[in-house]
Amino acid sequence: MRLRQEEFVHPTQASGVRLQVFRQPEGFLVTEENRGSTTVYRTLGLFETAAAAEACARARGEELLARRYQMVATAA
Repeated sequence: MRLRQEEFVHPTQASGVRLQVFRQPEGFLVTEENRGSTTVYRTLGLFETAAAAEACARARGEELLARRYQMVATAA
């Protein structure tokens, strides 16, 4: 079950990033989907608590904003 999703786009490049937090039987999974000329999926981590997973996703979102990406959507 997905708990959180954020989408970012770059203003001058044809690229986008989707961060997602999922509830899994083993814990909370954080993934990143990079869309450009190809799509690349990464696992950012599997965490024991929702708070730790949210912190990971938030930190990665802040890194993207520092790289000039802009948040275009967020969903629970």
